Amino acid sequence: MNRQEILKQYEAGERSFCDLELAEIDLSSAILKGVDFTGSILAKANFKNSDLSNSNLSSVNLEDADLELTNFSRSDLSMAELIQANLSNAIFNLAFFTGADLMETYCLNSQFVGAELIGVNFASATLIGASLMGANLMGSDLSGANFSRTYLYSANLSETNIDEINLQGALYNAQTQFPVGLEPIAAGAYLIAPHVNLSGKNLSGIDLPSANLSGADLTHADLRRSKLILANLSGADLSGADLSGADLSGADLSGANIKDTKLDGTKLNGAILPDETVSC
Repeated sequence: MNRQEILKQYEAGERSFCDLELAEIDLSSAILKGVDFTGSILAKANFKNSDLSNSNLSSVNLEDADLELTNFSRSDLSMAELIQANLSNAIFNLAFFTGADLMETYCLNSQFVGAELIGVNFASATLIGASLMGANLMGSDLSGANFSRTYLYSANLSETNIDEINLQGALYNAQTQFPVGLEPIAAGAYLIAPHVNLSGKNLSGIDLPSANLSGADLTHADLRRSKLILANLSGADLSGADLSGADLSGADLSGANIKDTKLDGTKLNGAILPDETVSC
């Protein structure tokens, strides 16, 4: 079965394409919402920029497949094989990956918000900049994985294997659960919470709308191009910080110290400034 046949059958209302041999098939930029590929072999397939939201891909073989920019929101990928697949910039929000093998996958800037990732093999995977906010990774193998600059807000990493994991610059909050014995700050992760010390830290490009950093020490921090829309920065020390190109629309900066702060191109629409005036 080739691309044209699958798309024609899908257009006619067919959704079941289970247990098929479809290695190296090109289904890029295809709309296949709600499709069922259960048990099919899709190794080296090209799904780039496609929409497979609400689909069933349980037990599929997607080894070395190109899934960049693909939408898999609310899809079932439990027990799927995705070894060395490219998942960069793909969307897996609220998806199920229980028992899936994602060893050595590339997940740059991918979204796994609220995803079930229990018992997943992420060994040696690259997740730089990925969002795992609210994701459940309990019991997963994260050994040798690169989680630098990932978003781990309210994520569950308890009982995971974290041997040689890279957490440099990862962002977490008080609700994030780490394995017993791991000190996230010592591992290079940044706690986003009131009154934290982030002096001199590289937070450029972070996207944390409504973040609560009231009273935080952000002196000389690099916040270029960061998105802190509606953030609470009241009483924060931002002296010497670089906020060039940042978006602080609607942020609360009341009582903040912005002496020598770089504000070139900073968006402050609707922000409450230190003198408690509202920026237009």
